[in-house]
Amino acid sequence: MWSSEGYFAPNHRKMEMMDTGGTSTLSRIFVPAMDCPDEEKEIRAALGRLGGIEGMTFHLFSRQVEVRHRGELDAILAALKSIGMEGHPVDESLRKADIPEAPKASLAVFYGSAALFLSGAVLALLFPDSPWGGRLFLAAVLAGGARIALRGAREIRNRSLGMNALMTISITGATVMGEWAEAGGVVTLFALANYLEARSLDRARKATADLFAFSPETAVLREGGVDGRERTVAAEEVRAGDMLIIRPGERVPVDAVVYKGASDVNEAMLTGESIPVAKREGDPLYAGTVNGRSLLLASATRPLSESTYAAILRRIEEAQAQKAPIQAFMDRFASVYTPSVLAAAALVASVPPLLGYGGISAWAYRAIVLLVIACPCAIVLAAPVATVAALTRATREGILVKGAHHLEALANVRAVAFDKTGTLTRGKLKVTRVRAAEGTREEEVVRLAGAVEAGSAHPAAEAVRHEARRRGVALAARGTLAHTLEVFEGRGVSAEVEGRRVFVGNRRLFEEIGAAPSSLERLLPDEKGKAASRVVSLVGTSGFVAGVLEMEDELREEAPGAIRSLRALGVDHLVMLTGDRPDIARATGAAAGITEVFHDLLPGDKLEKVRELVAAYGTVAMVGDGVNDAPALALSSVGIAMGAAGSPAAIETADVALVTEDLRKLPAAVVLGRRMVALIRQNVAASLAIKAGFLAMAVAGYATLWMAVAADMGTTLLVIGNGLRLLRSPAPRG
Repeated sequence: MWSSEGYFAPNHRKMEMMDTGGTSTLSRIFVPAMDCPDEEKEIRAALGRLGGIEGMTFHLFSRQVEVRHRGELDAILAALKSIGMEGHPVDESLRKADIPEAPKASLAVFYGSAALFLSGAVLALLFPDSPWGGRLFLAAVLAGGARIALRGAREIRNRSLGMNALMTISITGATVMGEWAEAGGVVTLFALANYLEARSLDRARKATADLFAFSPETAVLREGGVDGRERTVAAEEVRAGDMLIIRPGERVPVDAVVYKGASDVNEAMLTGESIPVAKREGDPLYAGTVNGRSLLLASATRPLSESTYAAILRRIEEAQAQKAPIQAFMDRFASVYTPSVLAAAALVASVPPLLGYGGISAWAYRAIVLLVIACPCAIVLAAPVATVAALTRATREGILVKGAHHLEALANVRAVAFDKTGTLTRGKLKVTRVRAAEGTREEEVVRLAGAVEAGSAHPAAEAVRHEARRRGVALAARGTLAHTLEVFEGRGVSAEVEGRRVFVGNRRLFEEIGAAPSSLERLLPDEKGKAASRVVSLVGTSGFVAGVLEMEDELREEAPGAIRSLRALGVDHLVMLTGDRPDIARATGAAAGITEVFHDLLPGDKLEKVRELVAAYGTVAMVGDGVNDAPALALSSVGIAMGAAGSPAAIETADVALVTEDLRKLPAAVVLGRRMVALIRQNVAASLAIKAGFLAMAVAGYATLWMAVAADMGTTLLVIGNGLRLLRSPAPRG
């Protein structure tokens, strides 16, 4: 099945969990017949009667239920079978099972009852006095109503009243009253409605299932070094350190790093961006992405079960299992609504005749019509279809949301707090300018600095190596051995390069080694009025300064546009929280378009600022790296992690994770949240208004059973179709 557990953990249907009462088991069960919230209520009631059931989590859109239980799984499967819902444990045998299409049983029932009903109608029209027309109507009732009656009886027995219970009472009443033609038409239309509803819901299921279709099946390993033999294994068998061969057009089996080769890789399934990403030695690869034009050798960094892709699948399933507040409210409303409708129907059937306002049969017919119109399916489905469509759409766009309630919170967000480094800026230094001494080429300055910094993990060293690669001197820098590396704390480093000691560091270091003051003055830029976020590194020897490198933590180019988009959406209280110096913080804030900047903050200080924002504005989003800003992210209404690609930890901990380092996804997420809430409200309002109107017509005697079924079916299809608009509409942009 399309669960992350089913994909990535063979025989993972049981997990041992210890608690104060002993050992419990978590089993995941695939239930093909679990098609809507009514079946969920039936299963909950049936399993709730068993001993040792500790908890249930329903994944309605994948037709799966997770049950935490004591004792044998067979008892649970038997209980499911007793209510006509056969269950299959999700293990390796179902790992690649497709999402089943709309149940064919509903279509078969429709064909059978429709054939009998139409035959009866033709006979009744041609031979009005023949009893066979009525008998065929009754046969249509039996053919189409048998399954409804069985399920309705189970709902009544389980005290989980739903659509089938209401339809069973209605059809039985119409049959007893001799309205065989209408009863036959009702069951025929109801069978058609069930089939169309299942087909519509399958569209939502398939859209979600498509996200799970990128699971790698096999991997090609090279054993015994770069020139060793090849061996094909299951993707789940790959371990960190294994050497992978990834040919053009093949899927990357696990998260890895390019060891040799260069290619372009399609990462759309992770990021939502269709443009392939260039990859070369040292660049990361993610499981499920597709290699482009060239062969790659890669070293696996983690097994498939711990990959970014697996973390995304887990997050999607968790999100779909959680309900937005408005959805939870509608579920509670529906649980009260159905018994109330039954009570109202009983009053309609009994009170007016007792008061002398007509015969019992006329009011009983109106009560039956009322029951059909009042079926709660449209009300129950008003929210979940829209929320699943929104979550699926968000994932397609590279926005991972922990649950629909976080999308709802984003829709209501009034203030956003941004971290600086790694959020508004790229979090990586970049060489912005190279100044060379007279008689020295800029490439030579970069080459010497790259040789000294070859083995350093310092951000400035990575910036130097990147600049060397950009200028085409990366190989020269990498091929020059740096010996006797010496670190000068807070000042720089030095190493033996080609028989001479080369220094890379700040002005203080070069003053200590005796560099001529005049050469320093000529090369160092005038820092007055300059952006204080600039880092300056001198390069040279004790007797000669070859040049200077200017580096800067770049502002993300999309940051100003994202800030403008948020303000255009009415989210105009935007602040920056950073531990950086005042001058750096203010310069970055001004460049991004944020005027309210708080600097020199420790993690505890950020937490306090977020607390103040929540108290002042209510719903507040905090955007950070998902780890360093964990306290502030946790306290905010919505914690948003930047650049979650390659970081399963960020995906697991944040409320919302932007897979790519693209701030434009933030206003897009706000737009999507608002559209989801708007569609749910439209669905709820439409379903209640339509039903209220027809209920009034039913009580007044203007609605028939035919009209009741058409109204109920039409309302259900309306709310499903409206919710699915989130899948087919253009991607929301900030």
